Amino acid sequence: MTTVLALFTCFNRKEKSIHAIESLLSGNPGIDFTFLVVDDGSTDGTAEALRARNFPVRILWGDGSLFYSRGMGMGMDTLLREDTDYDYLLMMNDDVDFYPGCIETMALQSGGKDVIVGATEDTEGKLSYSGIQYERGIRYRFMDPGETEPADTMNANCVLIPYALFRRTGSMDRHYHHSLGDFDYGFALREAGGTLRVSQGYVGLCCDNPQNGTWHDRSLSLKQRLKKKESVKGDPIGPWFYYLKKHFGLFTAIKSSLTPYIRIFLGL
Repeated sequence: MTTVLALFTCFNRKEKSIHAIESLLSGNPGIDFTFLVVDDGSTDGTAEALRARNFPVRILWGDGSLFYSRGMGMGMDTLLREDTDYDYLLMMNDDVDFYPGCIETMALQSGGKDVIVGATEDTEGKLSYSGIQYERGIRYRFMDPGETEPADTMNANCVLIPYALFRRTGSMDRHYHHSLGDFDYGFALREAGGTLRVSQGYVGLCCDNPQNGTWHDRSLSLKQRLKKKESVKGDPIGPWFYYLKKHFGLFTAIKSSLTPYIRIFLGL
């Protein structure tokens, strides 16, 4: 039986966390799952609820300051310190409504060799998250399910990684607090010798995040937009500049780090 260590972070999404684990366990009988959950200070009883259901779950605790990238990094660091051995690491989000058989299909597609990035769809059947191809500069597109070309990087809503490759690649870069950690890690997997391919079909339902209430929302004041941009869940300039310089060079980092402020000041 194929063994999979599934890693995700959670914060006050008890029902979603329960449903995600239940759907993976019931929908993939050919997979022997172990779950490592980084609970970043939930107050809704998530950890207690997971344990009460006797899931094969281990829980690590955060204090509410980890957010996504540093939470995933904590989980990865823990696994790398231990003598763990699985066939695959599954990087996942608990807000994905996983379709039956999705991980079994991804494992067959990987064959223990390739990284498979699960494409997800929204409630209207439109592509929401997937593998990523950069087309011009920092412009990118999400890849459609079934595309055969390798991806440049990924959203990590559902990504199946051969475990030996994960151990060779290491953990997420701690420069990232919330966003960009998965984008950066996709590049790291490639640098470690991995090939990223998008899943043959949709692996689950996952709606993308709305723009309302973010720094992209033009109905907000200039001060509000600046504050939201520099918040942990926005696009703070430090991690953004670091990511761009690391993968696209200094000139692109300077230019593209200034562009959002120009847009905000012009009301665009």
